[in-house]
Amino acid sequence: MPERKFRILVIGAGFSKPAGLPLANELWDEILRKSRFLSGRAEKFLRDLDDYIEFRSDCDGIQFTRETVNFEEFLGFLDIEHYLGLRGSDTWSRDGNEGQVVVKTMIGEILSQHMPPPNRIPDLYLEFASRLQPNDYILTFNYDVLLERALDAVGKPYRLFPNRYKSLSKGGGGILDSNKEEVTILKLHGSIDWFDKSQYIQRVENFKEQGATGLPTHPVFNSNRNWGLKRLVDGPRHKTDPLLHMYRATNIEALYRQQLLFLATPWMLSPSTNKVLYSSPLEDFWHGLGQAGVLNFGVAIIGYSLPLHDVYARQSLYSLAKNYQDNYWEEEVSGHKKTPLVLVDYRDSESSRKELLNNYRFLDLNKTELHLSGFDAASLDKIFAE
Repeated sequence: MPERKFRILVIGAGFSKPAGLPLANELWDEILRKSRFLSGRAEKFLRDLDDYIEFRSDCDGIQFTRETVNFEEFLGFLDIEHYLGLRGSDTWSRDGNEGQVVVKTMIGEILSQHMPPPNRIPDLYLEFASRLQPNDYILTFNYDVLLERALDAVGKPYRLFPNRYKSLSKGGGGILDSNKEEVTILKLHGSIDWFDKSQYIQRVENFKEQGATGLPTHPVFNSNRNWGLKRLVDGPRHKTDPLLHMYRATNIEALYRQQLLFLATPWMLSPSTNKVLYSSPLEDFWHGLGQAGVLNFGVAIIGYSLPLHDVYARQSLYSLAKNYQDNYWEEEVSGHKKTPLVLVDYRDSESSRKELLNNYRFLDLNKTELHLSGFDAASLDKIFAE
């Protein structure tokens, strides 16, 4: 990450809650409700769920029902099964086994149904977007596209990858292009509008090798519908770039009304305890975060409760906060002095407040401003304090 003055904002599900998007427990409730209507191959999701319940009973003596299962731990169980290939030749696809694919597709369907359309983005998010400045970094754990739509609505340029290049070097890397003024959004868990074209490209090659005419069908990459496809990255890119063939489908509401299940899976990390197993395509997003915070003039964490199972995120945010609060705190650098780190969350009881502060016990509260009424208009002046 470049050593220059910029603000870092970390956002989680609580950022999107005021726009009507569900939190993790609400998302799980909707997935369970929708799962009652699954049929055919998709029913494997429910069998996986029952297998997990049996696994926990046999191994730990813990009794769960489908409604009381811990969402993230169940998906962590599925991630290990797929990552280690425990099903052997029955392993379903690169996108995951059937249960994982069902969950990812359902998350895309549910969030797209809750997304405010581009012409009705709430004022809170338009104001947030308008206050962002070039070189600001957004590190988001959210799958939704609320922030992108807000930035589009106010006409503010942004990119969804760490670095833009003027030219490439043979050994990797290249000369950075810093001429474009834009906000950087790094979606650390992927997105409901991301679709990887790599597998389809391979299918096209297989078609050619077999002497077939035409192109294989695909609901995203070979469709007569306009999904507003855009490459995620632009400019010169190395052929080994894992995001080289990643595309965004901006018309997600219409796309998810199609029958996508097992035909096209959104590229995202399952909300599991083991999501780091699948994070290699996004490794560049994390590069340098252990050094971030030293010369930044603002840091805020909005609506991210830092769950205990996200150990990798805790380690990164620990470094970010320590660098910010322990280095150059009193000094003026490039005309700026650091403002308090801002922690925004919704906590309506003393016990929930203590829970949050326990998760963030590494913060220096003397250099932290708490805003515990949730992400709202009153939080903006604190987030964007100069």
